[in-house]
Parts: sequence; structure tokens; C-alpha cells
Amino acid sequence: MTIKALASKLLAGTVLVIAIAVSANAAGVDQKLHGAVPSEYQKNGVNVAAFNDWPPDEFVETGELKGWSIDMAKAMSEKLGVEFKFTPTSFDAIIPGLASKRFDAGFSSFGVTEERLEVLDFVPQRKEGTAYAFLKEKSLDIQSEKDLCGHSVAVLTGAWDFQYLTKVSVETCAKEGAASIDLQQFTTQNAAELAVSSGRVEMVAAGSAKLQYLAKQTGRFGVSKLTSNAVFNGIGVRRDDPLGPVLRDALQAMIDDGTYTALMAKWGVDGSGMLDKALLVNKANPVTK
Repeated sequence: MTIKALASKLLAGTVLVIAIAVSANAAGVDQKLHGAVPSEYQKNGVNVAAFNDWPPDEFVETGELKGWSIDMAKAMSEKLGVEFKFTPTSFDAIIPGLASKRFDAGFSSFGVTEERLEVLDFVPQRKEGTAYAFLKEKSLDIQSEKDLCGHSVAVLTGAWDFQYLTKVSVETCAKEGAASIDLQQFTTQNAAELAVSSGRVEMVAAGSAKLQYLAKQTGRFGVSKLTSNAVFNGIGVRRDDPLGPVLRDALQAMIDDGTYTALMAKWGVDGSGMLDKALLVNKANPVTK
């Protein structure tokens, strides 16, 4: 193997880690918030897992980690005066990575569900429901969950959409004698969308803002009028980790000073689902919607 080939191989296997270093004394640091950060995070920083395939929330483009959720994480880092070290990764690796303490926080547009509250606490960033995208020429009319019965739907492996639509298939389709929903899981969001664009699956289920972004970027997709089961989407941390309240308070400070609204507007997601109060959702406060 040549030196060039070896270098290419090593580079391909390298995990992209991006560190945002911030001095505790830098301008813009909220000293009260900084003082509330647990000492281990002040010393070592926060290891952030970022979903690498969910535009416009979090995604990698030409080697750069982008998205409104990433901008929010960077703003939190600056306000807290604590280094955030980002690792872009697949969605299904994030919860195990938090449990094993490889990661401290997941900026990955987690839908807040009762099942996930068994292992994680959440700081919601917005409220969003599931929508359904399909090729425009298909002219699918999805106005209620019953309209999903008998159709094939692509979903991301590990996403809460799979659990929710499995329940819809049983409680709506089966009870009414309709054909079940043909749910097909894919390990990346890009693969799920490709399955629809190639005609192998009829539609893809995902967050409404994400699919509106897809439709705008490609011009090929229509998006359903139906938005199902709106829930909080947000940041995940280990259950009972004191980092959770700190991130909640940082978000509240951003809401109060207008930073939150400004960065959401920058990405065009400042319509429905915006928050006016930051929350910590956990077993003691299990507010999922």
C-alpha cells in the first residue's frame, strides 16, 4: 500500500471531533451560569454527540458540522464559558454513547418519549410532530392517520416515529379492518429518503420541519397536511446528570435575550413549535408534549 493510500485509509476511519474552546472570562459568558456548571465539566468540557444526518437540525456538509441545533450548542458553550467537543455520529449510536459516558449530551433532535425517560433527561429545544413526504407525482393525500394504512413508510432506525406508527398500525388500521402500515427502517435518514425518491417506498416519516426543509431543497417532494403526535424535541443527557439543569438555564437565558429566536429565524424554523420557557423533562417531570 502506498503512503498516499495508507493516509487516505486512516483519514476515512477517523472520527471527526470538533472542539469549541471558550474561556470562562470571555465576553458573553454568564458568570452565574458558569458557576453552576459541575466542576468535572468546567475542567474537562462537555462531550457532545451530534446527529450527522438530520438537516436543518444537525448535519455534516463538506466536512463541516452544521444546523440550528449545532448553532444552539455553540451559543450555550459561549454563554456557559465551557468547552463543547462535538462528535458527529449516527443516531442509533447516541443513546448507548450517553449511557456508557462516551458522550455527555446528545444534540440529536430527540423526540421526548416516556420510554426514553427511563434512561435520559431532556432539555426541549422546540415542539415538533411527524409529517410524511412523498414524490410530488404520487399525489398522496394524507390528512389523517387512517390515510397511512396500506402504504409503505420509511423511518430512521431508532427514531420514535417507528414506535408511534407501529401503534397507529395496530390501533387504527387493524381495528378498522384496513391494511397495516408497511414500516421499513433505514440506518440513515439519507437512505430512507433515497428509498422514496427511487420509488421503492411510498413515503418517508420524519419531523415536519425536517421534511419541509427536504421539500424546499430538492423540489421533488410534497409534504402531508397531517402532522402527527407533536412532542418536544431536544437535547438528551444521562438521567439525573446535573448538566441537565445547567443546559436548561442556558437555554432560558437565550430565550430571554433573544438569541434563541434569532438563531431559529436564521434557519427558517421559527414558525410553529417555538418555546417561551425552558424545561427539564425527566421522570419527576415527565412532560412529553
